[in-house]
Amino acid sequence: MKNRYVVIGGIAAGMSAASRIKKIDKSAEVVVFEKGEFISYGACSMPYYIANPQGDYKDLIVLSVEDAINKRGIDVRTNHLVLGISVNEKRVFYKELTSGKGKSIDYDRLVIATGASPIKPPIAGVDNDNVFSLRTLNDGIAIKKFIEEKKPKKAVIVGAGYIGLEMAESLTSLGIQVVIIEMLEKPMPLYNESIVETILKTLEENGVKTYFSSKVERIEGNKVYSTAGEFDADMVLLATGVKPNVSLAKDAGIELGARGAIAVDSKMETSVSGIYAAGDCAESINRITNRKIYVPLGTVANKHGRIAGLNAARELARFPGAIMSAEFKLFDKEVARCGLTLKEAIDDGFDPVEIVITASSAAHGVKERYPIQVAMIGDRKSGKLLGCQMIGKKGVAHRINIVATAIFNGNTAKEFSMFDLAYAPPFSPVWDPVLIAANVLKGKLK
Repeated sequence: MKNRYVVIGGIAAGMSAASRIKKIDKSAEVVVFEKGEFISYGACSMPYYIANPQGDYKDLIVLSVEDAINKRGIDVRTNHLVLGISVNEKRVFYKELTSGKGKSIDYDRLVIATGASPIKPPIAGVDNDNVFSLRTLNDGIAIKKFIEEKKPKKAVIVGAGYIGLEMAESLTSLGIQVVIIEMLEKPMPLYNESIVETILKTLEENGVKTYFSSKVERIEGNKVYSTAGEFDADMVLLATGVKPNVSLAKDAGIELGARGAIAVDSKMETSVSGIYAAGDCAESINRITNRKIYVPLGTVANKHGRIAGLNAARELARFPGAIMSAEFKLFDKEVARCGLTLKEAIDDGFDPVEIVITASSAAHGVKERYPIQVAMIGDRKSGKLLGCQMIGKKGVAHRINIVATAIFNGNTAKEFSMFDLAYAPPFSPVWDPVLIAANVLKGKLK
């Protein structure tokens, strides 16, 4: 008798889990329920799709429904909304959105990959036709269509996190004047002050006006009213963060954990045996501190899904933890981070030291060489690297992964300072910026 696996959610984590299950348990019936019409798309590429007048949303789709069904043997059911889970009966209740019919299906093992939803602040007017969030592919399509049809001249972005800053660049490239309103006192609060100053300067140089420690009070037509003043806005983008979609799990009696996400162990198994959770609906573990955290990033979601799928199919695997590695593009700058911030390190009981250096992306004599700012954090007691942040015009995006590898593997600043990194003048000085930073940090840790 073949096993039946049910996966709720068909984007990053869900399809990763389903694909892994089918690869291991080839005779199994794997059913994926997705409430939208698309599966497995590159959500992080949406700001660039929006900015490209010739961009086609189909280019963002990694795996089509047809290929999932015909090539991978996965029973993908789009436009299907899961309504509830009966843990005792091992049954999922759902509705076909096209027909409106309610049905149910039994499962042997279940993976919950319901993702996250944008946080909508309690502001009058957030449901207006010219107000958007950017989370799903349908959101991206709607924003692109609005820009093409309405040709907005001015936009207000509420929030200065990753999406807010990426979309500031995207909209500016389309000739739209952008204003950012952020309730915190600075953008990207997890970044070092020197790096934040460069972010602010970059925004200013590209015509983006910013207002911090400010709140939006209401949105009326083409006006945004805030504590920073009144702004014209043909369109408004809400970029105020996300919250995990956990109502199905909570109603089923499954325990919740960090930041209200579904609690899981290292196998991605929930408090109910045989039920797994993965992706932006589930918590993670911080590899550095061993504490439970919430990391709604695509890289983590795909790993979650793989681990959940392996264990659901009875092949033991464990999620090794996350160190919050992330990077983004801001006009002509690359910005990246990994590991702990100084505040996080202090809060977690370390005795941290942070240094900031500026070094060149390439060797002397090379025409294209640009300054790179590196903020690096280490622990006095153990000497271990704890975190790193960088910003620069060129060479940041790949360098952060070198440091992330060292932090992930528990290297000390002293060990990392002597890593045998490749060198050629167009790509790096003899002493790479990250090695210079590690050597300075090593001296401060003594």
